[in-house]
Amino acid sequence: MLIPYLISLLIAQEGLEWGFLGLGLCLLIPLVWFIIGILLAIWVYRDAESRGMNGVMWLIILFIAGIVGLIIYLIVRKDKTQNKAPPPPP
Repeated sequence: MLIPYLISLLIAQEGLEWGFLGLGLCLLIPLVWFIIGILLAIWVYRDAESRGMNGVMWLIILFIAGIVGLIIYLIVRKDKTQNKAPPPPP
């Protein structure tokens, strides 16, 4: 008997849609941060591997240290080595 009464109170409330909007934003913001974190982790791994560094190690550092780990990576990462074509045979 209590549940139908509570539902009728929720339906009768004006401006309830703003409450649901706030709830949606509270759920959306952490989801966006999670997706950004995953994309950043993929980028750090691939970038470290392309520079001849240990990508797994930097991935672990990024997960443990967060934004501080990213800043450390950006400071200490090696220059990209370009694959030079071998000289032509004589």
